Amino acid sequence: MPDILRSTVLTALLATSATVWAETPEAPKTPVSPVPLIALVPGKVLYIDSQGSRTLADCEQVEERRMLAGPDKGKLFRETEPCSLWYLAVHPPTGRWAMGVSVSGDVGSTRLVSMTLSGRRVDVPTDKAGRAKEGNLLVMGDLEGVVAVTPGAPAQWTSNNIQRSQRPEQFMADGSRVLVANGTVTTADWWSWSFGPKPEGIHVLPIHVTDTASNDLVLGESRTVMRHERGGVRIATMDPTGTKPWKLGPPMKQKRKGLLSPMVLGDSMVFYREGTQDEGLNCEGADSATYRRLDLRTGQEKVWGTHDTYCSGGELLAASSRRKTAYFIQSHYFSTGVSKLYEYSLDRDEVRELKAEGMEGVHDLSEDGRNLILNARGGVIGVYDNDTDEFTWLTGLEKVTDAGFLDVR
Repeated sequence: MPDILRSTVLTALLATSATVWAETPEAPKTPVSPVPLIALVPGKVLYIDSQGSRTLADCEQVEERRMLAGPDKGKLFRETEPCSLWYLAVHPPTGRWAMGVSVSGDVGSTRLVSMTLSGRRVDVPTDKAGRAKEGNLLVMGDLEGVVAVTPGAPAQWTSNNIQRSQRPEQFMADGSRVLVANGTVTTADWWSWSFGPKPEGIHVLPIHVTDTASNDLVLGESRTVMRHERGGVRIATMDPTGTKPWKLGPPMKQKRKGLLSPMVLGDSMVFYREGTQDEGLNCEGADSATYRRLDLRTGQEKVWGTHDTYCSGGELLAASSRRKTAYFIQSHYFSTGVSKLYEYSLDRDEVRELKAEGMEGVHDLSEDGRNLILNARGGVIGVYDNDTDEFTWLTGLEKVTDAGFLDVR
């Protein structure tokens, strides 16, 4: 074939190829999960299973900004952005869920024009001047969509730039109410809200009983650990109906300072104790941070693990009441630089390294203790199967702020 003809044919083929690629862009990957779950991404609540995903709720807000300097000084600009969704609680048997929607309010030259949730305009608390306050809306829903929206506790809305939060943490066993942790920069307390079109709240734990570190709830356990610099370390028993205040036990011998992530599992309390810094601000050898368990019947405390050379940073992240196991991540910054996930079994009194690396946290642990939702940098998540040691990334999904398992019956 003459060179000029060969060149003409090649040019035609390249042009055709370029046209085909331009006309057939790669389709976006649909997130799938080996087990059903609900995930929060910017502006959306997603249901995801092995068949794909669908939107349970969507939220957007319109803000108006007045330019105070530059060539556009004095001009108004409007932006429509997805809402910031946080703090997801899921009731696995029924598919009910609750979350917090962050409202930045009217601050400086920025004004909240509107917020729309699943096609309906949402009103937020305002001050006497009619300016939107800052806080968290509580939104409840199920697998059909949104059921209710409430501003929650009035005291959690402010116009003075003091950060306040309302964080749905866990449903009661029957799904009739959801426990919500409230917090400020100096206080923490708990509320119980009924699930339904018109949620009603009950104050179950007042402020100054647990400090700003708050306390962890373990699914299936009725007790949780309170910590406060004045009140010390105490165990509270939660009312099973969620309609009565929690009952507080007497102060324990354990010191509050350095006692992190305590969780009750049966008749034991497991926790992480910060290390003791030497003159060089190091925590090595006997001064390293430790993992401990306390027998709540006998008061006997035992060290079951050491976080060598670290002062802190290895707190417990989740626990299974059914399996009597606790989970934590260590960064290994000074050695391999690759974080690893570990499981501690109370029954076997041993630690097991799991086949999941590079994780930063745990979003949820399934009710039977088999599966964990792990999160990594960028808000990507994956599901780890404890029984098979298999890990599955949820491709096509990022910027996830929280996620929870489902086990609809």
